[in-house]
Amino acid sequence: MKHYCFLLLPEFSNLCLFNSIEPLRAANSFTSEPVYRWSLASLDGQSVRSSSEFDINVTTTIDDAINSGDVDALIILASYNYKLHTSPDVIKKLRLARQHIPVLGGFDAGSYPLAKAGLLDGYKATIHWAEVDTFSEEFHKVDVCNNRYVLDRSRITSGGATAALDLMLAIIRRDHGAEVAISVSDLLIFDTERSESTPQRERVPSMIEQQSPRLARAIRLMEQNCELPLPIAEIASKTGVSQRQLERDFKEYLDTTATQYYSRLRGQLAKRLLTETSLSITEIGIRTGYNSRSSFIRTYKRLFDKRPSDERRRTLHH
Repeated sequence: MKHYCFLLLPEFSNLCLFNSIEPLRAANSFTSEPVYRWSLASLDGQSVRSSSEFDINVTTTIDDAINSGDVDALIILASYNYKLHTSPDVIKKLRLARQHIPVLGGFDAGSYPLAKAGLLDGYKATIHWAEVDTFSEEFHKVDVCNNRYVLDRSRITSGGATAALDLMLAIIRRDHGAEVAISVSDLLIFDTERSESTPQRERVPSMIEQQSPRLARAIRLMEQNCELPLPIAEIASKTGVSQRQLERDFKEYLDTTATQYYSRLRGQLAKRLLTETSLSITEIGIRTGYNSRSSFIRTYKRLFDKRPSDERRRTLHH
């Protein structure tokens, strides 16, 4: 029987946790005897508050899990403010875990503490799609990809909640065959299982992709050109429509203008960089397409009703 232990860091995702455990529970009902068990751990054995503000009780401390000698895989679950929660103590425990636990994994943003501890060096790995770029820039020794999940020898990583479910189904298929994995998928009414190599997302929501492929193309161009924003007329031309038609599409499907959407998109990128990197405010302004610090600050305040410095200060004191 394989034992999966999940280390919960504050503000983890409930959905990611349950999508990781429920397939294991379901698999036990399709085998002659239970083949998986699981436990929840925290640094101190106390409950951990999730991003949805649920206090989740754990069954063990990370020290006890490491010293037990019966954990086959340790999975780190992290989501919001994951850099803040990757404390020196977390890194120390993970480095110790490597000596006692065969497989280490990180789901959602849980790949970050593993990488920070140097435990993904030389491995292929992924992280939640919103963090892929900054993750890749910070950890040059990690073969970072945008796959939904990655199984690379003794390291397993996934990009988020549904990707964790894909990964667990892949593990069940590897351990006990396709029939058990399909039975689990059917029980959970999960009929869109995706392979390891499937990209997490092209940043464009699938609903927009289905409703208006040309609008999706325009948004993709915007996402690919945040540092050097394209004129809306050029985006329309590259999309194959007139600027007037493109504006009608944005109004019909998103109830906004193309310019407003582009600005908001760059603002969201700036917000991620402010909260998740140590780049200066000037550098972030340049990366998100602003040719002056003042115009960046002014636009950011208009979008989020706070200055970039306020955003960074709030994150540091969270």
